[in-house]
Amino acid sequence: MLRRLSVKIWFDADNGPHVLIMRPLVAELEARGHEVVFTARDRTSTCELLDLYGFKYLKVGGQYGAGLFGKIRGTLGRAMALTLSMKRCGAAVSFGHGSRGLPVASRLLGIPTVTMYDYEWVDARLFNWFCRSILLPRAITAERCAEAGISGDKAVPYPGYKEELYLGGRAFDDTVAADLGLRPDGIRVLLRPPATTAHYHNPEAEGILDSILECLATNPDVQLVFLPRTPDQRALPAKAGIKDLIIPDKVYDGPSLVACMDMVISGGGTMTREAAIMGVPSYSFFRGRSGMVDEALAAAGGLTLIGTPDQVADRLRVEKNQGRVTQPDPTALVAFICDAILAAAR
Repeated sequence: MLRRLSVKIWFDADNGPHVLIMRPLVAELEARGHEVVFTARDRTSTCELLDLYGFKYLKVGGQYGAGLFGKIRGTLGRAMALTLSMKRCGAAVSFGHGSRGLPVASRLLGIPTVTMYDYEWVDARLFNWFCRSILLPRAITAERCAEAGISGDKAVPYPGYKEELYLGGRAFDDTVAADLGLRPDGIRVLLRPPATTAHYHNPEAEGILDSILECLATNPDVQLVFLPRTPDQRALPAKAGIKDLIIPDKVYDGPSLVACMDMVISGGGTMTREAAIMGVPSYSFFRGRSGMVDEALAAAGGLTLIGTPDQVADRLRVEKNQGRVTQPDPTALVAFICDAILAAAR
């Protein structure tokens, strides 16, 4: 423990997965006698997850406009809204997982801020300018950080993967499979399409998704749990001929959802990394620039990378998972991240 006096810490949840990351950190910080307050951006189930876990929060901002200009305007607008909303907060430090509005607002308020992310190819300039430190997994080498433009003076490597913060030290919800109507004899496939509105999106991923859906449609035992990111994606499985399709109508605890699957496929990152770490067969068709975390998980055999539509037939193994779900011990990583946050407190 780096600080014995109680401090107030401001967490900003900018995206749904950030809530999972922050949950064990809140528990640890509160156990040390500190206070955590939340702001949240209303998008991708962020607020629903905060509600699910019983966190109080202040809702600030929502979806941004399309294109680079829309994202810049949205980021600056949310930064100003955060500044106005939190000017009397009294926080000693702020923390986010790649939240871009938070560092700007924190600088305007004179609050030191810490960010954490695990995809090195995001534009690091804003974080270099405004953050006290940038927490990155050790899988991302100093050489790659330099290549990606991440300040060596700000980069702090942490052990393991961010998903290990919340995959261990907890029980999974064993009611999810029944609630979804999953059959014990079916091949349970969880599929998340690519984020087509993200700045890193590569249209090649959409062609791979079409091939994956066509492959799944040929197997009558497949039960597909499909998590669309946008309304127009909802029709894609039926169009490909998927017969047994489930599109959840509510938000589930993500790791519990992954734990009851036979395989996980995604055009994004977090869900496939969760599966790889838990020992659930995991496939990524993310077509942005390759990151070192995915490279490390693939090298270890936990993650299969699909780079073209032609690779789908060879690499995708549609079958029951005969392995057991594993859970990492998060104790050391949780303590490391909390120490790093507190070290920046004014």
